[in-house]
Amino acid sequence: MAVISRLGAVSIACLCLMVVITSIAQAEPPFESQVLFEKVRIPRLIVAQDGSVLAFADSCRVLRRSEDQGKTWSESVKVGNDATGNVVLDETTGDLLIVNGKGYLYRSQDHGKTWEREEISFNPNAEGYGVPDNVPVNLNCSESGITLQYGEHKGRLLMPVRLQPPHGDNAQEYWVYDYNSAIYSDDHGKTWQVSDPVQSGTGEGTLAELSDSRLYFNSRSHLSIDHRRQIAWSRDGGHRWTDWYVTEELREVGQPFYFKYGSKPSYGCNAGLVRMPLEATDGKDVLLYSTPDNPGSERLKMTVWASFDQTQTWPVKRMVYEGPSAYSTLAADKDGWIYLMYENGDKKLYERLTFVRFNLDWLAEGKDWHAMLMPDPTDATADPQ
Repeated sequence: MAVISRLGAVSIACLCLMVVITSIAQAEPPFESQVLFEKVRIPRLIVAQDGSVLAFADSCRVLRRSEDQGKTWSESVKVGNDATGNVVLDETTGDLLIVNGKGYLYRSQDHGKTWEREEISFNPNAEGYGVPDNVPVNLNCSESGITLQYGEHKGRLLMPVRLQPPHGDNAQEYWVYDYNSAIYSDDHGKTWQVSDPVQSGTGEGTLAELSDSRLYFNSRSHLSIDHRRQIAWSRDGGHRWTDWYVTEELREVGQPFYFKYGSKPSYGCNAGLVRMPLEATDGKDVLLYSTPDNPGSERLKMTVWASFDQTQTWPVKRMVYEGPSAYSTLAADKDGWIYLMYENGDKKLYERLTFVRFNLDWLAEGKDWHAMLMPDPTDATADPQ
């Protein structure tokens, strides 16, 4: 009887272990949410070189830092009296820069703990635009900048911007003259060159570099009643943008019906975009995109999409928040954490900025995202194209 009891105990222990293992295997991937800012707009996220996550609000005027991948946060601090614009990490030096089109930036050399103001200069585009005294570049509502990692221009800082001729403002009678563009610096932010235009009628852009050194520009459109995002490409480090088209899969909201010269809603919305670090994606390009998923209608249903084939398709998407939601920003780290911060509210827009963190397993909702990665061109087992 003692032997049978011992065998029974062993069987029960093994069964319990199997239950624990099964429970772990079936556990929901992580998804965590917390409010970081109240009654303020224009979010921006970036991951510093030491892994700290920086969450900005009010076009980078105020900042909160996390040193534990978004679990806990510092108190909100003001970066500087006139600090506003957009942020980029110089991956060569580790410096963080908040760039303003009026001819200055704020630089941090300690991963966002302290900031110093510097004067900078801009070289205009072929039209003479983009300098502080003649239709300056507007960085405030575009996605964060990047450091190029491949090709001839490796190390270049590149940031999406918007130009609004003829007066540098948002007057609706001149929306047809507005266009997205970029600025780039090859001297770590001291001087900036304004690139050629993207499509007219665009504003508030996002950009990302692919591992083949091509640059992808995804733009909001203020004038398009088909509610499709505008796409352009650069193969020269971000100076010239060509191969324009409208995407079939990524659409945007139309409300509020704001354009007084149009007959249908066409206002669009800001969006977030990031390419995940290759360390987290088996060395393959995975791009993430965020915006409200309610094409042509109200600003609702904040959603994140994923592309595994260098933006040709976006087969994965998941809604993060069903209620009122608007501007958003994305970042990701080498451990595979994805960070999203977005404007939202319970009954109306712009009540707060909410930060969420998750990973590709959560986003894919049970799908094997590894199987969606592009095959290596040298892989003899890959299907012929």
